[in-house]
Amino acid sequence: MRALLLASLVLAKDGAVSDAPSRAVQYTEARRTFARALGSGALDEAREAFRVRRAAAPGRSDLGVDLARLEARAGHVDAAFAALEPVAATGLGFDLSTDDLLAPLRGDPRWAPLLSRFAAARAPVASGGAETAVPPELGLVEDLAVDPRSEAVFVSSVRTGEVWRRDGGKWRRWAHPAAPGSGAFALGVDSVRGVLHVSVAAVPQAEGFRKDDEGRSALVTLRLQDGRELARHLPPGPGPHLLGDLTLTADGTVLVSDAVAGTVYRLVAGGKALEPLVPDRTFANPQTPALSPGNRLLYVPDWTLGLFVLPLGGGVPEPVLGPEDLVSGGIDGLTLVPGGLIAVQNGIVASRLVRLWLSPDGRRVTRWAVLARGPELGDPTHVVPTKGGALALIGSGWDRFEDEGGLSPGAPPATPRLLQLDLH
Repeated sequence: MRALLLASLVLAKDGAVSDAPSRAVQYTEARRTFARALGSGALDEAREAFRVRRAAAPGRSDLGVDLARLEARAGHVDAAFAALEPVAATGLGFDLSTDDLLAPLRGDPRWAPLLSRFAAARAPVASGGAETAVPPELGLVEDLAVDPRSEAVFVSSVRTGEVWRRDGGKWRRWAHPAAPGSGAFALGVDSVRGVLHVSVAAVPQAEGFRKDDEGRSALVTLRLQDGRELARHLPPGPGPHLLGDLTLTADGTVLVSDAVAGTVYRLVAGGKALEPLVPDRTFANPQTPALSPGNRLLYVPDWTLGLFVLPLGGGVPEPVLGPEDLVSGGIDGLTLVPGGLIAVQNGIVASRLVRLWLSPDGRRVTRWAVLARGPELGDPTHVVPTKGGALALIGSGWDRFEDEGGLSPGAPPATPRLLQLDLH
């Protein structure tokens, strides 16, 4: 789920405090303090805020840019270049050429070569995979799912609140689980039990949205045979909520993230209610959870903080660390593939699809590689495994909309597609 739509809802939660602040609260408060202190010249206070911020978000090696700004303001040119060195290896391709806070570095002979390295990281990487068009009338496509038995493909529309199905090479409207003014988000096929789970939420990008409904969300279970609604579950607590992404275990348990409440809920097969796996505000912006082999661990990508792992039954999330140049922030879609994971990263400069190889215990990234990157991806959101590869949703359409929900001036036509990735 594209993180831009969460701004107003997350701000409503940012004021939360507790005796033992979560990583999410620590990061939010430290980010505000850092910006204020750096702007006013209180550099010791800014340095301490940066330390707290980096500790709370260990998956954000790209925060080194802020450290470089701090060092440059302090007149520590060598330290500023040292802070930027690992960021240049992340492949994010920041354009720092006009960053006024880094102006003290511009006369240094190391500046031009550094900019060249960042520019090289903006070069497109083509996947070479085949693409399948998704009907543009969906307007804003969020998730996809594949039924392993029938090989039918499902996609959800935030704009229309519909779920479409593709059989035999043809698309058709299949279900409309979202109420007027709400969009359809996450999808999960349970072919054993003959159901499809879909999350819905009222957001500004949905047709007919009403401000009074913002923050309302639900998990809907549909019969796979014909799309008939079988159950609808609301998240606990007063909200606001946004059930944005989900995954399924082999026994039919649904694990669905709430990007606003900052938690992950569990719904056992045939269960009556969503139960929190971790307390509210454990995460800042949780996205698509993914299971480890054998369903022992649950990976939760936090768009703001990075990638975390916790036991499937719940517990304290631990960061999934890796090489110094790994950036695990900005992950939207995530899925398990042989040897590790595929992550969809958006909103952090150039959108990209990244493969992550995991250690034998599944708690560390040993290496990573970019599978695809560049403007041809549009705004990718999700990915699911297929035989010998994976299927990614690209050109979702999120980049066509403003935060308030309207189309951006001059927005191009919608061109959602499915991209087949070969992992051999």
